[in-house]
Amino acid sequence: MVIRDSQDRYAEGWSEADYVGGHPVLDFINTVADTGKTRLSDKIGNWDAVRKWACGAGLLSKGELAAFMQDPSLDDDGELARLHRFREQAYEAMLGLADRADSGSQSVIRLEPSIRDAMGRGVFSGEGRRFRWQPDACSPRRWLDAIALRVEEFLRSEDVVRLRQCNRCTWFFVDRGRGAGRRWCDMRTCGNRAKAEAFRCR
Repeated sequence: MVIRDSQDRYAEGWSEADYVGGHPVLDFINTVADTGKTRLSDKIGNWDAVRKWACGAGLLSKGELAAFMQDPSLDDDGELARLHRFREQAYEAMLGLADRADSGSQSVIRLEPSIRDAMGRGVFSGEGRRFRWQPDACSPRRWLDAIALRVEEFLRSEDVVRLRQCNRCTWFFVDRGRGAGRRWCDMRTCGNRAKAEAFRCR
Protein backbone atom coordinates (compact mmCIF):
# COMPACT_ATOMS: atom_id res chain seq x y z
CA MET A 1 0.00 0.00 0.00
CA VAL A 2 1.30 3.45 -0.90
CA ILE A 3 1.60 5.43 2.34
CA ARG A 4 2.64 8.89 1.16
CA ASP A 5 2.88 10.92 -2.01
CA SER A 6 5.61 13.02 -3.56
CA GLN A 7 3.61 15.48 -5.62
CA ASP A 8 6.20 18.21 -6.11
CA ARG A 9 9.14 15.95 -6.87
CA TYR A 10 7.59 13.86 -9.63
CA ALA A 11 5.48 16.51 -11.34
CA GLU A 12 8.71 17.95 -12.75
CA GLY A 13 9.60 15.18 -15.15
CA TRP A 14 10.27 11.52 -15.83
CA SER A 15 13.36 9.70 -17.03
CA GLU A 16 14.14 6.48 -18.86
CA ALA A 17 14.55 4.77 -15.49
CA ASP A 18 10.81 5.25 -14.85
CA TYR A 19 9.83 3.16 -17.88
CA VAL A 20 11.55 -0.19 -17.38
CA GLY A 21 8.47 -2.42 -17.22
CA GLY A 22 8.35 -3.25 -20.92
CA HIS A 23 4.62 -2.45 -21.07
CA PRO A 24 2.63 0.72 -20.18
CA VAL A 25 0.52 -1.21 -17.67
CA LEU A 26 3.58 -2.29 -15.71
CA ASP A 27 5.08 1.18 -15.90
CA PHE A 28 1.79 2.49 -14.48
CA ILE A 29 1.89 0.03 -11.58
CA ASN A 30 5.52 1.03 -11.06
CA THR A 31 4.62 4.68 -10.46
CA VAL A 32 5.67 4.22 -6.85
CA ALA A 33 9.11 5.22 -5.59
CA ASP A 34 10.45 2.05 -4.08
CA THR A 35 13.85 0.78 -2.96
CA GLY A 36 12.60 -2.21 -0.98
CA LYS A 37 9.57 -4.47 -0.79
CA THR A 38 7.32 -1.73 0.54
CA ARG A 39 5.36 0.56 -1.76
CA LEU A 40 6.27 3.85 -0.13
CA SER A 41 5.86 6.95 -2.25
CA ASP A 42 3.27 7.85 -4.86
CA LYS A 43 4.86 9.32 -7.99
CA ILE A 44 1.53 10.33 -9.53
CA GLY A 45 0.13 12.25 -6.60
CA ASN A 46 -1.44 14.93 -8.80
CA TRP A 47 -2.75 15.29 -12.34
CA ASP A 48 0.29 17.17 -13.59
CA ALA A 49 2.44 14.17 -12.69
CA VAL A 50 -0.05 11.78 -14.34
CA ARG A 51 -0.06 13.75 -17.59
CA LYS A 52 3.72 14.05 -17.71
CA TRP A 53 4.09 10.35 -16.96
CA ALA A 54 1.67 9.51 -19.78
CA CYS A 55 3.69 11.51 -22.30
CA GLY A 56 6.55 9.03 -22.01
CA ALA A 57 4.66 5.85 -21.19
CA GLY A 58 3.26 4.86 -24.58
CA LEU A 59 -0.12 4.41 -22.93
CA LEU A 60 -1.89 6.44 -25.62
CA SER A 61 -1.30 7.29 -29.25
CA LYS A 62 -0.25 10.89 -30.01
CA GLY A 63 -3.77 11.70 -31.14
CA GLU A 64 -5.36 10.19 -28.04
CA LEU A 65 -2.91 11.97 -25.77
CA ALA A 66 -3.66 15.32 -27.43
CA ALA A 67 -7.39 14.72 -26.98
CA PHE A 68 -6.90 13.81 -23.31
CA MET A 69 -4.98 17.05 -22.73
CA GLN A 70 -7.66 19.31 -24.22
CA ASP A 71 -10.00 19.44 -21.23
CA PRO A 72 -8.14 19.08 -17.90
CA SER A 73 -11.30 20.16 -16.05
CA LEU A 74 -12.51 16.55 -16.39
CA ASP A 75 -9.72 15.42 -14.08
CA ASP A 76 -10.75 15.94 -10.45
CA ASP A 77 -9.59 14.52 -7.12
CA GLY A 78 -12.19 11.79 -7.16
CA GLU A 79 -10.95 10.47 -10.52
CA LEU A 80 -7.36 10.58 -9.28
CA ALA A 81 -8.34 8.53 -6.23
CA ARG A 82 -10.05 5.97 -8.50
CA LEU A 83 -6.90 5.78 -10.62
CA HIS A 84 -4.81 5.13 -7.50
CA ARG A 85 -7.19 2.43 -6.26
CA PHE A 86 -7.13 0.67 -9.63
CA ARG A 87 -3.33 0.82 -9.68
CA GLU A 88 -3.17 -1.02 -6.35
CA GLN A 89 -5.75 -3.58 -7.51
CA ALA A 90 -3.65 -4.14 -10.63
CA TYR A 91 -0.54 -4.45 -8.45
CA GLU A 92 -2.16 -7.25 -6.42
CA ALA A 93 -3.25 -9.01 -9.62
CA MET A 94 0.22 -8.85 -11.18
CA LEU A 95 1.81 -9.94 -7.90
CA GLY A 96 -0.30 -13.08 -7.90
CA LEU A 97 0.48 -13.78 -11.55
CA ALA A 98 4.22 -13.19 -11.11
CA ASP A 99 4.28 -15.48 -8.06
CA ARG A 100 2.21 -18.10 -9.93
CA ALA A 101 -0.05 -18.07 -6.86
CA ASP A 102 -3.57 -19.48 -6.89
CA SER A 103 -4.77 -16.11 -5.61
CA GLY A 104 -3.56 -14.46 -8.81
CA SER A 105 -6.62 -15.41 -10.84
CA GLN A 106 -8.96 -14.09 -8.14
CA SER A 107 -7.11 -10.77 -8.06
CA VAL A 108 -7.36 -10.54 -11.84
CA ILE A 109 -11.10 -11.19 -11.72
CA ARG A 110 -11.46 -8.17 -9.40
CA LEU A 111 -10.26 -6.01 -12.28
CA GLU A 112 -13.12 -7.15 -14.51
CA PRO A 113 -15.69 -4.46 -13.54
CA SER A 114 -13.31 -1.65 -14.45
CA ILE A 115 -12.40 -3.35 -17.72
CA ARG A 116 -16.06 -3.93 -18.63
CA ASP A 117 -16.93 -0.32 -17.80
CA ALA A 118 -14.04 0.93 -19.93
CA MET A 119 -15.22 -1.15 -22.88
CA GLY A 120 -18.77 0.13 -22.40
CA ARG A 121 -17.59 3.73 -22.62
CA GLY A 122 -14.97 3.08 -25.29
CA VAL A 123 -14.94 2.64 -29.03
CA PHE A 124 -13.76 -0.47 -30.88
CA SER A 125 -11.76 0.78 -33.83
CA GLY A 126 -8.97 -0.28 -36.10
CA GLU A 127 -6.10 0.82 -38.25
CA GLY A 128 -5.53 -1.49 -41.18
CA ARG A 129 -5.89 -5.02 -39.86
CA ARG A 130 -5.24 -4.13 -36.23
CA PHE A 131 -8.17 -3.48 -33.90
CA ARG A 132 -8.36 -2.34 -30.31
CA TRP A 133 -10.53 -0.61 -27.76
CA GLN A 134 -10.01 3.14 -27.46
CA PRO A 135 -11.10 5.17 -24.42
CA ASP A 136 -13.56 8.03 -24.71
CA ALA A 137 -11.43 11.19 -24.37
CA CYS A 138 -14.50 13.16 -23.23
CA SER A 139 -15.29 10.92 -20.26
CA PRO A 140 -14.17 11.85 -16.73
CA ARG A 141 -13.06 8.20 -16.42
CA ARG A 142 -10.82 8.44 -19.49
CA TRP A 143 -7.48 7.86 -17.69
CA LEU A 144 -8.81 4.92 -15.71
CA ASP A 145 -10.42 3.55 -18.87
CA ALA A 146 -7.19 3.90 -20.83
CA ILE A 147 -5.31 1.90 -18.19
CA ALA A 148 -8.06 -0.71 -17.81
CA LEU A 149 -8.18 -1.33 -21.56
CA ARG A 150 -4.40 -1.78 -21.68
CA VAL A 151 -4.61 -4.16 -18.70
CA GLU A 152 -7.10 -6.28 -20.65
CA GLU A 153 -4.76 -6.22 -23.63
CA PHE A 154 -1.77 -7.21 -21.49
CA LEU A 155 -3.60 -10.10 -19.84
CA ARG A 156 -4.38 -11.58 -23.26
CA SER A 157 -0.83 -11.14 -24.56
CA GLU A 158 2.11 -13.54 -24.53
CA ASP A 159 3.93 -11.08 -22.27
CA VAL A 160 1.89 -12.18 -19.27
CA VAL A 161 3.87 -15.43 -19.01
CA ARG A 162 7.09 -13.39 -18.96
CA LEU A 163 5.90 -11.21 -16.09
CA ARG A 164 8.45 -10.90 -13.29
CA GLN A 165 8.87 -8.84 -10.16
CA CYS A 166 12.20 -7.31 -9.22
CA ASN A 167 14.08 -9.27 -6.54
CA ARG A 168 14.75 -6.07 -4.61
CA CYS A 169 11.73 -3.77 -5.05
CA THR A 170 8.05 -4.13 -5.96
CA TRP A 171 8.40 -3.09 -9.60
CA PHE A 172 7.31 -5.43 -12.39
CA PHE A 173 8.82 -6.03 -15.80
CA VAL A 174 8.47 -8.27 -18.84
CA ASP A 175 11.49 -10.57 -19.02
CA ARG A 176 12.24 -11.12 -22.69
CA GLY A 177 15.75 -12.44 -22.03
CA ARG A 178 17.04 -15.97 -22.29
CA GLY A 179 18.83 -18.18 -19.80
CA ALA A 180 18.53 -17.29 -16.13
CA GLY A 181 16.60 -14.14 -16.98
CA ARG A 182 16.47 -10.77 -15.32
CA ARG A 183 16.51 -10.44 -11.55
CA TRP A 184 16.18 -6.68 -11.28
CA CYS A 185 13.82 -4.08 -12.68
CA ASP A 186 16.88 -2.10 -13.78
CA MET A 187 20.56 -2.89 -13.35
CA ARG A 188 21.29 0.83 -12.93
CA THR A 189 19.16 1.03 -9.80
CA CYS A 190 18.18 -2.16 -7.96
CA GLY A 191 20.88 -4.27 -9.60
CA ASN A 192 23.68 -1.97 -8.50
CA ARG A 193 22.18 -1.53 -5.04
CA ALA A 194 21.91 -5.29 -4.58
CA LYS A 195 25.54 -5.75 -5.69
CA ALA A 196 26.69 -3.05 -3.26
CA GLU A 197 24.75 -4.67 -0.42
CA ALA A 198 26.22 -8.09 -1.23
CA PHE A 199 29.72 -6.58 -1.30
CA ARG A 200 29.24 -4.97 2.13
CA CYS A 201 28.06 -8.30 3.59
CA ARG A 202 31.22 -10.14 2.55
